[in-house]
Amino acid sequence: MYLPIEQMPDHSRVWVYQANRPFTAPETQAIQDYLAPALTQWAAHGAGLNASFEIRFQQVIVIAVDETVNAASGCSIDASTRWFKEMGANLGIDFFDRSTAVVVGEELTLIPLAALKNNPLLSSSTPIIPLQTESLGAYRAGWLQAANTTWLQRYFA
Repeated sequence: MYLPIEQMPDHSRVWVYQANRPFTAPETQAIQDYLAPALTQWAAHGAGLNASFEIRFQQVIVIAVDETVNAASGCSIDASTRWFKEMGANLGIDFFDRSTAVVVGEELTLIPLAALKNNPLLSSSTPIIPLQTESLGAYRAGWLQAANTTWLQRYFA
């Protein structure tokens, strides 16, 4: 069942999908129109999942599932991956870009992995978007992380 993200509990499991470019307004609407019904029908072994999503920076989608109701299974997670592959193919967006997303002011900038070292946009305190987040509560409490508190810390030794 799809729920507004505000109604999802803090212990909800989170997946983060980062696009290779910002969404246009029509693309944002298409993504919303696709995900709301997909999440409404999302199930694990036939049992409905309570789930939601949020779009951040017009480039990042956060999916949340309350696993106390029903836990997401491998098959249901695979289904969500297929959604992003399908939306990506239809919209010309790569949702599986693993560049590092840094926040500069109010803007999101992607830095390819090969260009991270000695990149002028990246300092120890640069806010980055972690693609793995412990829970919806952790996301709400302070999702962006300073680069030196992530796997990027090796670049600041």
